[in-house]
Amino acid sequence: MLCIQKKNVAEAIFATCLDIPDKTKDNNKARLDQALVCNRRHLNLVEKANDKWDKPRAPFSLARPQKKEVMQWFKDIKFPDGYASNLRRGVNMDQLKINGLKSHDYHIFIERLLPVMMRGYVKKDVWEALAELSYFFRVLCAKEVDRAKIHQLEASVPILICKLEKIFPPGFFNPMEHLMVHLPYQVRVGGPVKYNWMYGIERYTFGNLYFSLCLLIGIV
Repeated sequence: MLCIQKKNVAEAIFATCLDIPDKTKDNNKARLDQALVCNRRHLNLVEKANDKWDKPRAPFSLARPQKKEVMQWFKDIKFPDGYASNLRRGVNMDQLKINGLKSHDYHIFIERLLPVMMRGYVKKDVWEALAELSYFFRVLCAKEVDRAKIHQLEASVPILICKLEKIFPPGFFNPMEHLMVHLPYQVRVGGPVKYNWMYGIERYTFGNLYFSLCLLIGIV
């Protein structure tokens, strides 16, 4: 459950902060809901004369020049061998997004890249909440877990979700975001997640399929 939940949270953060069309959770429908339930008048949609909406830029969303800098950073970034996939191959500078991201790519993004990507582009309170979210998943997914730290996360994660609710629109949140409340308990009871997550199974399955394909076409 942790792998799927983390991937969904990371994907939502990535698409929303970069305002990727058709994937961002900060769309017009979310802004209309926000106007009904939140006191954020400066973010309300403004109707234009041509029956379209003008959407003010949210404090967590990067401007276009900032997104260009981030995409260039993704093109230049390098990882140790076997640590992550080659993200630069999926960078699309025209559409300012990255194509072909896998579950493990989002795993690396939310644990290591998110605080660096957003630092200096957003206000301090927004960055601190995102950095705390990154730390939350980094501690949960460590090879060795400290029981005292897990208890601390279990007590602080409701506060973290409240901080995120003060930043992102209501449409950002679904059951996956709120499942974070239960993840520290899962680690506390089940132990380190490296023994029960899916990345090893994915590699094993893909390796077997690749070997079978090689046999069929006569490479091996």
